[in-house]
Amino acid sequence: MIIDFSKPVPLFPLNACVLLPHATAPLHIFEDRYRRMTRQALDSNGLIAMATFEGDQWRTAYEGSPPVRPCVCIGYVARHEQLEDGRYNILLQGICRARIANEVESGPYRAAILKPFETDPPKDVDLEPCREQIEQLLADPMLRQWAQIGAVRNLLSKEIPTAAMLDLAVMALCRCAKDRYEMLAEPCPCERAEWLRRMLVRTRQTLGQAQRQGTCLSEDGVALN
Repeated sequence: MIIDFSKPVPLFPLNACVLLPHATAPLHIFEDRYRRMTRQALDSNGLIAMATFEGDQWRTAYEGSPPVRPCVCIGYVARHEQLEDGRYNILLQGICRARIANEVESGPYRAAILKPFETDPPKDVDLEPCREQIEQLLADPMLRQWAQIGAVRNLLSKEIPTAAMLDLAVMALCRCAKDRYEMLAEPCPCERAEWLRRMLVRTRQTLGQAQRQGTCLSEDGVALN
């Protein structure tokens, strides 16, 4: 999808929801200002930029314009359902990483001029070593006990570019909004692959230690006692 970066994009800031390119986020839109944002997005190009709040100021100034972090994910409303009372259920499909250049006046909701920071998509051949390391870890018998690993392994059997696979794997395996934002703000797919590799190695160590100690694990691979 071609994005005209000369035009402002609506901002939808949340505290703990970080969207990455290629992934999807189901969202329930109930505030009046964001109902209007969604309606106007659907009437134009369908674009909404997912943003995250910076710090805790949003807790006391939510109705205003509390600070947001500079990196956002531009998404496209892939599906929507308008409820009888005007609320929306939407599925936002992540498209690309961008930075906020400056916010602009847009009425009841926020909007900004954005700048992409992944202008040169990497060639898959350049990412083959990274992908091989990730594939080897995902095949590890210890890690395959982790429920989410199965979903990520399915990505390897499809014709999915490595950069997209990395974003989808982070979304599937990482529940921490702070870590997801770190991966959103990282422009280099090789660095994202290295972060994912380290995370999988740490998880394997945790699973191995829990197995030796007879610790119960949740479906996320987290020790429960």
